[in-house]
Amino acid sequence: MDEVAFLILVLSAYILPVVIVLNTKRTQGHEKNGWLIGIIFFSWLALIMYFAIVPKHGHKKKGTRKKAKG
Repeated sequence: MDEVAFLILVLSAYILPVVIVLNTKRTQGHEKNGWLIGIIFFSWLALIMYFAIVPKHGHKKKGTRKKAKG
């Protein structure tokens, strides 16, 4: 039974970074797919890089910039 619990723990630790990236609003589209591929191959290392590189508030939509007064 201990082996089964250990395997469940290891599988959960491997899947958790994928779930985190899937649920975040930081990236979208092909960029998110690229990060998912990196996380599948490099797991936690890629997740740390994801949080370090990708902006916290995600990408701004085009056309939402404030117009300059004047």
